[in-house]
Amino acid sequence: MKTAWESLILESNSNSKELITGEWFTVRFIPDIVANEVFNIGVVFIDQDNQFHYKLIPNANAFRCLFGERGEANINFLLRVVDEFLKNNSYFLTPSPHIKYSNRQTAQGTSIEEILNDLFDSMVSLICKKNEDETETINSTMSTKDLRRTVFGLMKKKYPKFYNKALVDKPIKIRNPNTDKSMIVDMPIHYYHGINNIREEYYGTIVSAAYISDVHRIHNINYLGVTNVMNCLELLGKEIKAALIVYLPPVDDLKFTEQIRDQTERELDKCLYGLRQMEKEGYQLKLEVEDSTESCFHKAIEFIS
Repeated sequence: MKTAWESLILESNSNSKELITGEWFTVRFIPDIVANEVFNIGVVFIDQDNQFHYKLIPNANAFRCLFGERGEANINFLLRVVDEFLKNNSYFLTPSPHIKYSNRQTAQGTSIEEILNDLFDSMVSLICKKNEDETETINSTMSTKDLRRTVFGLMKKKYPKFYNKALVDKPIKIRNPNTDKSMIVDMPIHYYHGINNIREEYYGTIVSAAYISDVHRIHNINYLGVTNVMNCLELLGKEIKAALIVYLPPVDDLKFTEQIRDQTERELDKCLYGLRQMEKEGYQLKLEVEDSTESCFHKAIEFIS
């Protein structure tokens, strides 16, 4: 009996002109390289025009029973890295020795969505539907998503002018006009002001360090925060103004304990080191670590006012 993906392979010649044709392969996760245990976590399809399409499992919830909460957090982080690689069409290299790609095979279908869904349903069985926000809540006292929602909610209420002018709700593309190099960055505060040939351009972001898991914590501080700010500065130079505001919550004996806070402070020192060096080199950079959402809000207003 044919599997679902086999039904995609080379159908009758009469229909071939109407079909999308290409190659596909699976994305495989190998938790223990020595044991060589393999889990399919996604599929990739490259069409006849060399356009790239993929579908990954949405989260690592299915791995919790095997590897525990910490293992799940690490795999979730790895999934995000894989997603970034594939998003940038980097499918010739893998981001980790724990990620492998299978051999390519041929597939056809009437639409990209049909091909991806059919391949995914046939090759990937590790699906555990769970609200992503629920995972964030379990692992944090306040996630970056909730922090931004709170801070920008206050901005909309108290300073609607800044909210309307400075807030962008999705990643933006930045470009250096001199080199023509560009990239996508997640900087929710973007404000441009120009008067009498004087240009002022602001790029800022707010992230939370209020995560119980060190994997989630470092991902938010380093990947969502530091990396985006550093990319802006390196691409656009010393003419722009940039800010990173980090929420470091006070000690909560039930969740964000003193031990976790001390560890987070050490992690922050390491993660922020590169930006502090750039600050010394003359980049216009504002680094703030605040222990309340209200303080984060006020620092954001100070930055763009």
